[in-house]
Amino acid sequence: MTAETPETILAAADAEIEQADAQLAELESKVIDGDTAVTPDQIEDARKSRWWAGLQRKQAEKRAAALREAEAQQARTVAQLEARRILDSVPQTDVDQAEQAAADAMQKLRDVVRARNDARARAIRVLQQCPVIEQGQRPQGLAYTPITAAYDGLDEVDRSRRLWVDGRVLPALDEAVLMDRVRKAPADADTAARQAANKQAAARLVEQDAALYRSDPRAFEELPARRRKQALDSLGVDYDSYLRDPARPRVGSANRL
Repeated sequence: MTAETPETILAAADAEIEQADAQLAELESKVIDGDTAVTPDQIEDARKSRWWAGLQRKQAEKRAAALREAEAQQARTVAQLEARRILDSVPQTDVDQAEQAAADAMQKLRDVVRARNDARARAIRVLQQCPVIEQGQRPQGLAYTPITAAYDGLDEVDRSRRLWVDGRVLPALDEAVLMDRVRKAPADADTAARQAANKQAAARLVEQDAALYRSDPRAFEELPARRRKQALDSLGVDYDSYLRDPARPRVGSANRL
């Protein structure tokens, strides 16, 4: 059994009205044409049928509206349940826990950076206290040198010291820079992923164009010059020689590049 819909309800009511209109119009036409067999009672009955069909149409409109509302409510319920299921798959507690884990990680990073800088400072002090460690422009092993700067032509020694480790300067860590870099890491990873995806898509397009050059030179000729050159470069075909090739298909203008 076919399920009742708002459309079928209204269509059935409209059919009743159409039929009643047709019957009334037919009787009235017969009277006008002089058919004495049609009685006033028949005309009145036809008008009552049309009136009743109009009432039935209004009733059908209410039924159709009620059915549409029931369907809408069901659709809302289904959508809300699905939305709730999706939201529940990643609850707010997961966000809270991840946020706390990130905060803990940032705290640990800050503590490690500060501990590392403190270790650097203590290492410099140990080297300073050793009288046999000589300062130099590029000392090997572990050493330190004062940082100097020229002001008005005079060399003034800064309070800070440069720590050398195996011939390289080991600078103090910048806490703000490191923490900012960590905060930007997810966005940087997204950018790198997009760039990699774009690169792969470009490579696939070059492969497709190169295959088209082999299979359908005329269709290949329809491609923009930039794409044709990239495809030919991938095949080791000299682009200028390709353009000068008299056997090359010509599409549109004979001078097309």
